Amino acid sequence: MTAGCRTRRLQLFRAAAVLTTTLTACWAQAQSVPAMPRLRSEDAVMARLIVDATTLSETFRRLVLDIETTNGIVYIETGQCKFGVRACLTHSMIVAGPNRILRVVVDTRRDRAGLLGAIGHELQHAWEMLRVPGLTTSEAMFFHALGTSTTAPTRFETNEAIEAGERIEGEVRRGRAEH
Repeated sequence: MTAGCRTRRLQLFRAAAVLTTTLTACWAQAQSVPAMPRLRSEDAVMARLIVDATTLSETFRRLVLDIETTNGIVYIETGQCKFGVRACLTHSMIVAGPNRILRVVVDTRRDRAGLLGAIGHELQHAWEMLRVPGLTTSEAMFFHALGTSTTAPTRFETNEAIEAGERIEGEVRRGRAEH
């Protein structure tokens, strides 16, 4: 083998070693990148409220952790709901790749504890949907809500959501009083 061939072979070997080291470092870095949260908001104020609720309320924190175990993504946004309610889980489910996407709409015109309680109430509804893996359409979501609802046909309600909202509001009020 000529000296030129040996030199070229050594250069290729070094290049392969550098490439392998670089790819290994990139892979290791990618493994340490935290996953995107499953509870999201594009509104900075709403995102801050979510962080506050997670800090102040054990019940809210549990709901967030429960949702994190699913393939659901829940967006929380400000807006108006139908039928005069001040917060709602919209009856719309979108499947994007492996994810089921839900939307919670909240009217922010209320005190902070009441607002966080309302968000938690709707997150309980989201959890009630996401904990059923077979729910993948808006229609299936509607019929599931209809079957589990404890109230009138113009709105869907569960005792668990009512209790979660009340607990969260109380935990936030108590947490606020302690600071």
